[in-house]
Amino acid sequence: MKNLLTVIVLALSGLFISTASMAQNRSVEFEHAKWDKVLKKAKKSNKLIFVDCYTSWCGPCKMMAKDVFTQDHVADYFNANFVNYKLDMEKGEGPALKPGWKINAYPTFLVINAKGEVIHRVVGAYSADEFIAYIKEAQSDDKNFAALQKEYEAGKRDGEFMFSYLRSLRMANLGKEEAEKADVYISSLKKEDLLKKENWNIVKYFMKNPATDEFRFLVKNRAKLAEVLGAEEVDAKIYKTYNKKIEEYSYFYPGKGRVYDKKGFDALITDLQNSNYDKASELIAIALKNEYSRLNDWDKYAYTIDAALDFSLVRENADKFRYFDSAASTIAKVSKDKDLLLKALRWADYAARNETRPEHKSGYLATKANLLELVGNVEEAKATQSASKKADLEAEKAGTKIISVPMIRMGGMKPAKK
Repeated sequence: MKNLLTVIVLALSGLFISTASMAQNRSVEFEHAKWDKVLKKAKKSNKLIFVDCYTSWCGPCKMMAKDVFTQDHVADYFNANFVNYKLDMEKGEGPALKPGWKINAYPTFLVINAKGEVIHRVVGAYSADEFIAYIKEAQSDDKNFAALQKEYEAGKRDGEFMFSYLRSLRMANLGKEEAEKADVYISSLKKEDLLKKENWNIVKYFMKNPATDEFRFLVKNRAKLAEVLGAEEVDAKIYKTYNKKIEEYSYFYPGKGRVYDKKGFDALITDLQNSNYDKASELIAIALKNEYSRLNDWDKYAYTIDAALDFSLVRENADKFRYFDSAASTIAKVSKDKDLLLKALRWADYAARNETRPEHKSGYLATKANLLELVGNVEEAKATQSASKKADLEAEKAGTKIISVPMIRMGGMKPAKK
């Protein structure tokens, strides 16, 4: 009896495994005919056309094809509701159709009616359920991209509509148009309306420029807004907006007519200095660290990092130890001046001594060891390097070791070739 039960269990296990392997056996059925034939099929079947605009080099395009379009519920939805068409935008009819479809990134997914009119667009790769939700909006007479665009052109401007419209521009990867229209709408609001809950999603997702009167008003009156939404959410929005702008200055590269906006950077620092924002000093310390590095002004750079350490300016920052470690590592690479190296050693020591996570501590100790060697303290450098290796082994044993991955070129949201 025992052997019989074993056989039955094994047989059932095999059945479950077989059933599981067969569970995902359908995929989106794409047409590969000429575009005019696809249009005729859509008209005859009274269906919208779903178009996957891809290229051979686009990584996220391949991910969608492999991991999303092969799921049963995705296949069932698209096969039932659309004539599905897949087109390489760099081959065949792709180059001819691309300008009219206004493709500016890959993957781009379009929903087109039988007249050949683009009524909806979604750019980027998503999970299956999220993607279906975005495409379902194409089937709504008031939520698809073309309908929202038509209502905007007709003058509709209430807050709920504007959020949907600006969101559709973002989904379509029309960033410049989104930013311009968001700024116009936000500046049209009365200042006190910025503090109302019904406008928060517009403020949260589409107010991006800290150098505006509207954002300054928000910062000044954040306590009132916090009463409605909570201090944590309001503070996160303010910090993110400032920090994002700081990053734009930090990662600026000249060329192709681009010129560094020094006036704008100085104005940002002045705004932070004049604000009553409690994290202003932290943001200034981060901004000036990046600015003096860009200018190769290492004396002012060191002065900034010293001040950040001596006055605990970044004590609340989650990456405070990395702030000092990266500064120390930078000086080790660019300077042979012993006074600067000794300052950097102090920063490195602070980071290494206070960091408790072994996966980070190992790197901070390595920075400190390097600086010790550069200032001539060879024996302590060896001991510190040994401590770094010990922390590295501890992280490896705990499964938290940080492994550096070489940077590779990805397709993804790469702008389409013109």
